[in-house]
Amino acid sequence: MVEPFVMDLKSIQLLPENGTPEIATVSKDDGFFINSYRNDDFRIRAAVYAQLKQAKDSLPAGYHMMVFETYRSFAKQEKLWANTNKQMRERYPDMDDDALFKMCENFTACPYDGIGSGHMAACAIDLTLCDADGNEFDMGTKMHEKHEKAKTDSPGLTAEQQNHRDILKTAMENAGLINYPAEWWHFSHGDHQWAWLVGEKTAIYGILDI
Repeated sequence: MVEPFVMDLKSIQLLPENGTPEIATVSKDDGFFINSYRNDDFRIRAAVYAQLKQAKDSLPAGYHMMVFETYRSFAKQEKLWANTNKQMRERYPDMDDDALFKMCENFTACPYDGIGSGHMAACAIDLTLCDADGNEFDMGTKMHEKHEKAKTDSPGLTAEQQNHRDILKTAMENAGLINYPAEWWHFSHGDHQWAWLVGEKTAIYGILDI
C-alpha cells in the first residue's frame, strides 16, 4: 500500500498578486519535447518558464526534457479529482473516508479547498527526461502512474532509474523548482506546496482562471 505524503498546506498564507500575471507557453521552439496525451494547454507563468528553461539548459549532454502538463483549469482538476477518488475507492474498498482522502490527495490535489494544485496556479510542471529523438528514459514508473515507486526516493529502483531521477531533480532544483516527494515528475515554484516544502510561511502564486 502507498504511504501518503501529508502536508499542512492550510498553514501557508497566500501573498496578494500585484497586477496581471505574465503567462508564457512551453514550446518545442525552445527545445522542449511536448507530450499531449492528457493535456493540450501548456501555458505557465513566465517567471516559472524562465526557471524551466534554465533547468533544461543545465542538463548533461544527451538529455532533454519532455513536458506533459503545466496549467490545469478548475474543471480539469475537478475531473481528475473525481477519477482519482474512484480509482482509490476501487483499490482500497475498506479504507475509511479520512484515510481515503489522504490517499487521494497524495496523487491529486483537492480542487475545493481554495488551495488546489500548483497546476491550477500555472506554476507547476509534470515532466520527464528523453533522448534527442524523444524516447523517454526509464524513470521507474510511467508518467502519472499511481504506484509506490512514484515516490522520488522510492526504494527498489535500479541504478539507472535512480540516476535519471537524480539528473532531473538536480537540474530542476538548481533552477529553483522544487520536487513533490510523492511524484518524481512534479515540480513547482511559488505555490502552497512549494512554500511548505522549502519552509516558507507564504505562497507567491494562487489559483488562476486563464
